Amino acid sequence: MQATPTIVIVGSGRIAWHLGKRLKSKGLPIAQIIGRTASNIRPLAEALSTNWSNDYTELRPDADWILVAVRDDAIEMVAKQIAPYVGESLVTHTSGATPGKMLEPYFQRFGVFYPLQSFSMERSPVWSKIPFCVDASNDTDLLFLKKTAKTIGNLVYRVNDEQRALLHVAAVFANNFANHCFAIAEKLLDEKDLPFELMHPLMEETLAKALQDSPERMQTGPAVRGDVDTIQRHLNLLEQYPEWRDLYDGLTKSINSNLKY
Repeated sequence: MQATPTIVIVGSGRIAWHLGKRLKSKGLPIAQIIGRTASNIRPLAEALSTNWSNDYTELRPDADWILVAVRDDAIEMVAKQIAPYVGESLVTHTSGATPGKMLEPYFQRFGVFYPLQSFSMERSPVWSKIPFCVDASNDTDLLFLKKTAKTIGNLVYRVNDEQRALLHVAAVFANNFANHCFAIAEKLLDEKDLPFELMHPLMEETLAKALQDSPERMQTGPAVRGDVDTIQRHLNLLEQYPEWRDLYDGLTKSINSNLKY
């Protein structure tokens, strides 16, 4: 692979935008943005000052690295569609939940370039704090992905399909489920005209302690204390919110039964 690789991004979502901009800023310009919807592809290509196409037959034949940055449920469909035009390019996807081996039937060289972070268009990523989980079908491509991840970030790990699958489940617990609990707390406070800002110091302290030591050892609350009376009062208060009551009850039982505090 040449010193400055020819990079093609397939897709135009949040990860495509952030990775494209970051790669370009680090001297790794994007040679082409390609996808099916021109209205989505064109703005990203213009932002990166590069070429674009909504026709997979126009995929750059000289591409060194094709970065498939699409929804998890679209990865295999896209792989099938671009496979006839890829040749010997390295093809990677950016998914945590999708095995890299899904690409094996379609490409000679394949891998995963997974930034472990939740991206949004409204916030700029702190790249030095984002773990990049990479893997490839051969050692040369693995080294390339490691070097590229190190260029645009700081934390780089080789993570195989089996490890990454469980890593993604853990990320859902730590991110999506935790954020859902924040949302429930916000709605409960709003019911009594209380500002969510009341929770901010507690949330900050909880995260600080979890980062300082094992979350298991940092667990507090009525479930750990075995405070049956408080738990029952909480369940009674949640009677009008049956789904949240079930969630509270399930998490309480999990703390009591499954974790060894």
